[in-house]
Amino acid sequence: MSSNLVYQKIRENPQYRTLVRSRSRLAFTLSAVVLGFYSLFIASVLWQPQLLTHVPPGSGSLTIGIWAALILVVGSWLLTGLYVLYANNQFDKLTEALLKGVRP
Repeated sequence: MSSNLVYQKIRENPQYRTLVRSRSRLAFTLSAVVLGFYSLFIASVLWQPQLLTHVPPGSGSLTIGIWAALILVVGSWLLTGLYVLYANNQFDKLTEALLKGVRP
C-alpha cells in the first residue's frame, strides 16, 4: 500500500477528525489559560507595580511579585504535565485505534 493511500485513509477516518479536534481543543484551552495568567501578571506590573513590591508577613524577603512569578512558572509546568498525561492516556489510545483501522 502506498504511503499516499495510507495518509488518505487516515484523513478520511472519523477517528482522525475526533483526535485532531480534541487535541486542538485541549492545546488551545491550556494555551489560553497560560496566556491569560501571564497577561494578568504583565498588566499588574504595568498598572500596579507597588502591589508587587509588597512583602507578605512571614515570607522573609520575597515579594508578592516573586511569589506570583513562581506560581506562574510552576503552574505552567503543571499544565504541561496535564497535557502530557492526557496525551499519553487519551490521544495515544485514539492514535493506536486509528492506525489499527488503516494497517493492512
